[in-house]
Amino acid sequence: MSAPSHPSSADAIKAAAHELKLRRTAEATARAPAGKARTKAEKPKKPKTVRCKVHLAESEYRELGKLKKRLARQGVDTGKEQLIRAGLLLLAHLDASNLKAAIRDVIAPEPAINESA
Repeated sequence: MSAPSHPSSADAIKAAAHELKLRRTAEATARAPAGKARTKAEKPKKPKTVRCKVHLAESEYRELGKLKKRLARQGVDTGKEQLIRAGLLLLAHLDASNLKAAIRDVIAPEPAINESA
């Protein structure tokens, strides 16, 4: 018997991106007038976007690039913006203790343990 397989982080990102698409579709459908068929002229409105400037450490920026390349090797074409959105969705689904731990690691990361000492 083999051990149960756990979903990879790439699978989690794909699932988060899929959920984001479903939410957007649901929002567009909810805004559509009831009982009336849409014509080509009545395209669903896109959700309003807000421009947000985020400052990242160089190492974090490089990690985004590595993730993008890793997903490209698996056939998922994505941009850095989508990776950040997927990360936000993943954080939104964490329970309180895991969310605190994730934020604590960003604010004050654990120092690397030097085993050669």
